[in-house]
Amino acid sequence: MRAPEYDLMREAEDRHWWYAVLRSQVQHALAGRLPPNGRLLDAGCGTGGMLAFLQEQICGLCGAGVDAARQAVRHCQQRGLGMVQLASVEALPYEAEAFDAVLSLDVLYHEEVSERRALLEMGRVLRPGGLLVLNLPAFEGLRGSHDVAVGGARRYAEAQVRSLLEDSGFEVETLHYWNAWLFLPLLLWRRLSRVKAVLVTGSGESDLRLTPAWMNALLAGAGRLEAGLCRELRPPFGSSVFAVARRRKPPTGGLRHGSY
Repeated sequence: MRAPEYDLMREAEDRHWWYAVLRSQVQHALAGRLPPNGRLLDAGCGTGGMLAFLQEQICGLCGAGVDAARQAVRHCQQRGLGMVQLASVEALPYEAEAFDAVLSLDVLYHEEVSERRALLEMGRVLRPGGLLVLNLPAFEGLRGSHDVAVGGARRYAEAQVRSLLEDSGFEVETLHYWNAWLFLPLLLWRRLSRVKAVLVTGSGESDLRLTPAWMNALLAGAGRLEAGLCRELRPPFGSSVFAVARRRKPPTGGLRHGSY
């Protein structure tokens, strides 16, 4: 991701409506599923907004984070998140089965990340039965200059996400699109942004912008309502795909002595 995008993320993520909706999704996914003093890793934590939010919301949470960008880690440290380390999601600096939950939020789609290696590594640091919360951009048709600016190499359909998770040792509990209500306007906007990138700027430009406070509050409220409906109704489209999965537990039985 381009260096200026980290500064833009840090400025916007605590207030921007889209991040607020994602935080509500993650909070819902984790509710009642962590043990007391549970250990959680934000793998690819960016500038630390999600980790800071969860530390405030979940009593006794033992949080940790990694990011491969020094600029992102610096922003986290400025927040007071001293448990964030500089590391790749493909080589996590933790022992096996160290965490009860791992977050991977809009990380696997980056061009410098191997999805399968990263998922296997996340599975390694999760305890058996541990929770993986995953969010990814959806549908190649929504590709635009934003993807160029943030280094997004691929976008996903539900079936692709399910296959990636199951092939990497996870059992999918929840899988659905969200932000479906803005799908068509976003589709038009992204197509126009591709044209603009070629004809005008010659490069990508992020969509991350703060709207006026009243509009941001309206979009956040509508977005939370829509996200809840998406969990129940499972629309066939949306700008993002959200998944909750568990690391498969090893078989509890085996062949008895002398049986074939």
